Amino acid sequence: MDSTDPRLGDLDRILRDSERTMRELEQAMQELSRLTGMGESRAGTVTARVDAESRPIEVRISNRAMRLDPDELGQHVVEAVRAAQEDHERRARELMPFSPAAPDPSVLGTFRRDLDEMQDSFRREMGERMDDVRRRRQDDY
Repeated sequence: MDSTDPRLGDLDRILRDSERTMRELEQAMQELSRLTGMGESRAGTVTARVDAESRPIEVRISNRAMRLDPDELGQHVVEAVRAAQEDHERRARELMPFSPAAPDPSVLGTFRRDLDEMQDSFRREMGERMDDVRRRRQDDY
């Protein structure tokens, strides 16, 4: 294959497209790892925030809520946490619009690990292919 071979141009385009896709995917994964969700109870007495795994990391209870009986206060807390989790899921869907459904918070960690492994494998394979293309180009000169 010489340097004027049109297949080299196609390969360059494919490599550029693959690199762009990987950068976009890495950026989306970084954003997912920082994504939080906010929610509040219907009465507005409790607010909650969840982390990237959709686990509660902050709950704020208003003075008005402190006058509720324990069972009612518990319901307000649950409402706020669920609203925060729903907010997180909605924001994750917006971030990853190609996904057919919202990521399941219970498997996000596994998904991230699997994706990291795929990215590493892809980088290694693309590096090997790029080295091979460079060697072929040098051999042609």
